[in-house]
Amino acid sequence: MTAPGPRRVPRLLVAHAAVAAAVTVLLLVLALQPTEDANIGAGIALLATLPFGLPWTLGLLAAPTSWPGAALVAVAVGAAWLNVGLHALVRARLRRRRATVLTP
Repeated sequence: MTAPGPRRVPRLLVAHAAVAAAVTVLLLVLALQPTEDANIGAGIALLATLPFGLPWTLGLLAAPTSWPGAALVAVAVGAAWLNVGLHALVRARLRRRRATVLTP
């Protein structure tokens, strides 16, 4: 029986989580700044966050204008982190499946 090799660092998953964290921090910092007018920076950060939450954030593009801004931010950030979690689950499942296929 061979000893298991060293565990590989999940680079893609780490990069995905790092980008989601950076976009989350950027969006929260810009969204929490009080402004009298429209917060253009937070709007641009929200648009940058939406692709990381696809397909769950597609509805935000057609969201009613009556939604509060905090709800939009929460849905966008939550969907981005949901995708990171799904990425981790798929990776774990594929590693487990590969281990059972390779084991005689």
